[in-house]
Amino acid sequence: MTMESFLKHCSPGPSIRFAWTAPILLLAAIVMFPPHPVFGQAPEVWEYSPYRVRVWLSMSPTLGLSDDTKQQIQRRIQECAEVEFGATWSVDVLETPDALFGSVLYHLDDLTIEQLLSRELVLVLSKSEQAKDAFLATQPKKVIDPAEAEARKKMKPEQLAALKTKEDAELRASSLNSIRTLESAIERIPKIAIHPMPFNALQRDIVPFLGEERWKTLQSKLDPSQSSVAEMMEDLKTGNLFAALVPKNEAPRFKEVARSIPSRFPWQPEAMLRDKDKIFLASVDREGEAIKIRVKELDAFVRRIGLMESLTVQQVDEIPYAVAYLAKRSFTPMVRIEDNDNKTAVLRVRAAGLATDPESPILLGPGDVVAPYIRRDDLNGNPTVLQNLPFTYIALTEQIDEARYYGAIFAASRGALAAAKNRRTKRVGLKVHPHYPSTDLKLGVRLMPGSAVPGAEVFRRTPGDEDLSMEGRSDWRGVIPVGHSSLPTIRYDQPTSSSVETIAQARSTNRPPPADGAAGENTTPAVDLSEEEKQKRKPGEKPPTSSLQLKVPLYLYYIKNGETLLARLPIVTGYHADEKADLPDDRRRLQAEAFLKGLQGEVLDLVVRRKILDARIKRKLEEGNLDEASSLLDELKKVKNYDALAGQIQNIQRRAASTEYGPIPLPVAERIDKMIDTTRILMQKYLQDDIVRGLEVQLIEKKQGK
Repeated sequence: MTMESFLKHCSPGPSIRFAWTAPILLLAAIVMFPPHPVFGQAPEVWEYSPYRVRVWLSMSPTLGLSDDTKQQIQRRIQECAEVEFGATWSVDVLETPDALFGSVLYHLDDLTIEQLLSRELVLVLSKSEQAKDAFLATQPKKVIDPAEAEARKKMKPEQLAALKTKEDAELRASSLNSIRTLESAIERIPKIAIHPMPFNALQRDIVPFLGEERWKTLQSKLDPSQSSVAEMMEDLKTGNLFAALVPKNEAPRFKEVARSIPSRFPWQPEAMLRDKDKIFLASVDREGEAIKIRVKELDAFVRRIGLMESLTVQQVDEIPYAVAYLAKRSFTPMVRIEDNDNKTAVLRVRAAGLATDPESPILLGPGDVVAPYIRRDDLNGNPTVLQNLPFTYIALTEQIDEARYYGAIFAASRGALAAAKNRRTKRVGLKVHPHYPSTDLKLGVRLMPGSAVPGAEVFRRTPGDEDLSMEGRSDWRGVIPVGHSSLPTIRYDQPTSSSVETIAQARSTNRPPPADGAAGENTTPAVDLSEEEKQKRKPGEKPPTSSLQLKVPLYLYYIKNGETLLARLPIVTGYHADEKADLPDDRRRLQAEAFLKGLQGEVLDLVVRRKILDARIKRKLEEGNLDEASSLLDELKKVKNYDALAGQIQNIQRRAASTEYGPIPLPVAERIDKMIDTTRILMQKYLQDDIVRGLEVQLIEKKQGK
């Protein structure tokens, strides 16, 4: 969609097309999935849960916009997004927080997740004994009146022990160690130190949240301090300070004297990453006489910042349309990976049940490709593992129902998607959007940063086909550009042939897909195999296949070095500007292969010479020319045999097995042993002394026959 058509689409008229459908769909979801009786809220239903979206807008002061104009632009962006995405988005538009405003406005090109989170403030509490004693001294002392003291004298030993246990528990509850949550710290810590610069930023960011009593209390206890980091650490150690708010990137320096507690301030990026699915970072700045608008998508679930989309407009009135248009272009739909084996996956599209327009940006279809991610959370819901599986893609092949699809898996290694299935491990996929004309594939050696593999042969093949073609060789840097951009027609195993029952029978778990284009125009209709048909298939027999044209250039690239295949890499041309593949350290094998190649060439030469001399000696014996036959036999004895070359084989094996330059990977050692055994068998077969001994016997018999 062009900018002009988007502007027309975003006009007030069409905005009513979602007005009646969204409430009906949401009502249906509530009826189907009523609120949980314990927690009092409806569970998230993936296909009926809209994307929770926030747009962070940084508009340059050079534009000279009033606050009313800024608010009007924010409202208009939200309206355009609601028109385009309807019920599939729950969106709000806010000005970028003060701490990140400049980074988004001026440094959006190289902004990273780490930079976003480094500006956060972390609450640290002193853990020194001096601080604990000082904090305990500030707590109100329990006064024992004479009557209570007299009553204690009359208590039995077990009653006194129980009373002592209760008092110890009360003492622990009033100690500094008992503060484990942010709420408890705000309530009980009398003063919280903070440096002036973050204090000023926090004073602005906290304003929208002062309606809550705890944030008002926090604001009243903040104490801007001019102390350096070292001085603040010393105050925490000696008990002059009990708590401090420090930037996240400085928190590790306080580990020796303080402990940190989870600090989920609602105005900080971490809280937003927990509450939102997508965040669009928008920069609006003046460029000469025009206005330059740049937008990037931040996927909160997998903590990934996408590529930047930009546009130039002339009028301030065009800003909201341009921001909404770029947000749509940079948006990447998400799927959930529900089941998979090594070849096939079942995918569920986010918010698919809320989409009423078949051209909705959130929808995917056959031919689309997703890149899988694995996320594993701790007990507090914080991600401990965020893994983008390298050289792994899933191509959507056939529709199961309105929200689910089958997908064909293409991965560099088997079982790439095999992960523990539990409540804290989630597997999702983001739609692949190629942006570059080609991709530079860099080949390096595993566990050796900065290494390169020059001269490796690279071949290209269409998935499921046999059209292997030479792409080229890597240069001295280990780099080869791959720029094949035509859309391939792949062949894949039909999902119903999967050995995993939940995959093979996925269609039977829901109503069949709609008749109009269920499997896509370019797919070969799949047939559900009956149990009888499955049993007829012989063990090892290939399952039936179907074909499909992909919407992106996904090909398999084979890396060969010498005589060995090192890797099979699925690559979408243009998805990344650079791809780095770490190959096994194969230098020992290459070195051994080079020596063995030379040795095998020498063996071949010796075999030919021996054959020629053998034929000449036999001819001389037949002619009765025994002197020349004897002379040629002496020459044959001088030709190297197996015993003479066995030492070279041993030297090659000893050099290849040396651990002087580190341990040898087991697969590499096995390949070397296999090459050496092959060469040794060749030598034993053709370089034994049987020919010499046989000719000697014939020569002696001829001489005795005279």
